[in-house]
Amino acid sequence: MALSLLFPTPARAVPETYRFDPVHSQVWFSVGHQRFSHPQGRLRIKEGWFQFDDKDWSASRVDVAIDLASADMGDAKWNDTVRSGQFLDVGRWPTAHFVSRSVEKRDATHGMIHGDLNFHGETKPIDVAFTLNRIGNDPYAFKQKAGFSASATLHRFEFGMKRYADVVSEAVELRLEIEGIRDGDAAKSKQGDN
Repeated sequence: MALSLLFPTPARAVPETYRFDPVHSQVWFSVGHQRFSHPQGRLRIKEGWFQFDDKDWSASRVDVAIDLASADMGDAKWNDTVRSGQFLDVGRWPTAHFVSRSVEKRDATHGMIHGDLNFHGETKPIDVAFTLNRIGNDPYAFKQKAGFSASATLHRFEFGMKRYADVVSEAVELRLEIEGIRDGDAAKSKQGDN
């Protein structure tokens, strides 16, 4: 006990908390269309936060909700079809919700988020590969920011979306460009709800 008083254990750094910047964060999805092409669509982040510790990536966490009603394929009629009960069924499931279980560092700038995605009435595990782009101050926003690029593959059949299997591919490729603004209060309301 005397030794512990003389040589206290160093305090462990708390991961910084960031809220998603909806202007500079983008979620893109791409699906195969009859093997002719891979059209892309865009989704918007509704709300969410992440914690990231550059010294200890395993302490990092993410909690994010995606607005499925924001799905945009670049054509009004096709947007309505994608949002309808034929695909996303946003009347029943207006958001998708991803929560991390663990974060794994692969090298100095690359990692993997292991988490659970609640989508289309089902919750399934999904892995998100990411690259740490930069942590620093944004001289225009006067805020500290963290930026990442990420990708994942979603298998829509696993989430009960089995229509038009001969037209639309089963695998949906996801690409994310993320900026977070440091905000120590971003996670508090969500944690209080748990």
